[in-house]
Amino acid sequence: MAETENYYKLGLSGWPLEQSLSPFIHSEFLKCCKLHGEYELYPLMPELFVNEVSILLETGIAGLNVTYPHKAAAYRICDKIKGDAAVIGAINTIHRIDGVNYGYNTDTCGFRHLLSLLSPPEPFFIVGVGGVALAIDSVLSSDGAESVVFGRNPGAWRGNSPARKLDEIESAILSTEDCTVINATTLGWMDNDSFPVDAESLKDRFFIDLNYNRSWKWRNLLHTQSSRVFTGESMLVYQAAESFRIWTGIMPETEDVLLLIQHKLEKDDVNGAY
Repeated sequence: MAETENYYKLGLSGWPLEQSLSPFIHSEFLKCCKLHGEYELYPLMPELFVNEVSILLETGIAGLNVTYPHKAAAYRICDKIKGDAAVIGAINTIHRIDGVNYGYNTDTCGFRHLLSLLSPPEPFFIVGVGGVALAIDSVLSSDGAESVVFGRNPGAWRGNSPARKLDEIESAILSTEDCTVINATTLGWMDNDSFPVDAESLKDRFFIDLNYNRSWKWRNLLHTQSSRVFTGESMLVYQAAESFRIWTGIMPETEDVLLLIQHKLEKDDVNGAY
């Protein structure tokens, strides 16, 4: 069925997509809103993404989320860019209407919601220079917040915040009385991933991990001290809700779904960012 027959064909594309909470989240949204539809995973290799996603969108998909590492490439296949995505240059939500691909970025909505819940202190130190980092940078810049980006290749950074080399973040943290470090990378997807900061340096400081792998050993060290640690479930659910609103015209309730997600993470071995 097509969207015009009240059936929503939705999905997520990224690489890899071995595990994702997005199908669960959007299935709950469809159920709660009494809509008929599906939400499927479409793993596409980076070198094939542009060609294959264009073909995929011809199969009747009304809405497609895009995650790592395709957010910048998705910008190129959209016919019209909407909202924050025009400034950021990265797409995480595509809405296809009458053969036209409209590109959005709902990561900004998700991160702004997360900020409203936490009220973390400045300066913000963002680790990563990809699509999620660009969305975070856009929100912080619009709020006039002090922020710095750290990456292996700071020359590739396209955002507003100044960019520095990744190995400079430790000294930057230690030079402040308080700060918020944000992990906007895939570090933490695997249990044994290292992070370019000594855990001891984050004592009494905020650490926001936009991933949600509860078995990440490095981050779990932070729980043994007085670090203030927050993970990305709230941002994940809220940005998903905004995507759902774009596709269906209905803003779903998020609190019950967030509770279900948190329970699922406690019970299951799930990692990743989407």
